[in-house]
Amino acid sequence: MKKLKVNFVDFWPNLYKEDNYFYNLLSLKYDVQIDEDHPDVLFFSVDYEGRRERDRYQNCLKVFYTGENIKPNNSKYNIGGGSYRSNTLYDECDISFSFERSDDPKNYRLPLWALHLNWFNRPYIEQRDQAYLHPVEDFLNKEKPKTKEHFCSFIATQNKGYRTWFVPKLINTYKHVHCAGGLHNNTGGAIQGRGDQAYKIEFLKHFKFNVAFENCSSEGYATEKIIHSMFANSVPIYWGDPSIHLDFNKNSFLTLKDLESHEELIEKIKEIDQDDKKYKDMLAQPWFTNNEIPDFVQPENVLGWLDKHLP
Repeated sequence: MKKLKVNFVDFWPNLYKEDNYFYNLLSLKYDVQIDEDHPDVLFFSVDYEGRRERDRYQNCLKVFYTGENIKPNNSKYNIGGGSYRSNTLYDECDISFSFERSDDPKNYRLPLWALHLNWFNRPYIEQRDQAYLHPVEDFLNKEKPKTKEHFCSFIATQNKGYRTWFVPKLINTYKHVHCAGGLHNNTGGAIQGRGDQAYKIEFLKHFKFNVAFENCSSEGYATEKIIHSMFANSVPIYWGDPSIHLDFNKNSFLTLKDLESHEELIEKIKEIDQDDKKYKDMLAQPWFTNNEIPDFVQPENVLGWLDKHLP
């Protein structure tokens, strides 16, 4: 097995260099070793802590990854309310993984939700981000619908996008929504842990529905929010990527895009909530169309594309 030296810089906190998506992906074919001084391949992200460690590396393949709503060839982006500037990222990287649907041969669409499936059968480690919350086999072989104690959940922190007023409207016009994040909190405090840990999924399991609104809407931009609802076998109420039906079975969730207004979405929620058969029929739907994982997120296809660019 050929040796491949890699390193990871400028990522989110709690990224494990020897146990993350790209390390495990490359390990399917290579003897991957971490080399923090002279890597063959450098993976970097969007400077979550403002370090820009990538600047000191030369003579290696530079691979940019983002799960944020930024395009790899944009020079300004915004994370968590703060503005961050860089040179054009295509001037810094050789290839990129992003949310963007494009024909650019230097970019591969790998949305953030895909990194939350446990493709490589790694053990759950609470501190690691992502923590690998759900085996692929279990995702394809859904459990039978169970009786849920509560109507709807919502977990978010950032006061952005339609969720800022849709959730209060749903509460005021229909039923109580348990809000267990920092935004609209009404549970006496936010749930324990980061958003990618098992605490969140265990909470969501108690609810028939989960409001899974992104903080913005952009073509192809789909984070962990919709798939975390699915992990908990809770029907997602989604807003964000207008083409989300290309990733998931459109009959397994509700989305604002399919309806003419927020009022119509609330009426649809009420209709399904009040009809046990309709609810169970929706929950029985496979998450992926025809219960088939889309080709573009299957590890062998991601690795095949990446492998063409490796030194």
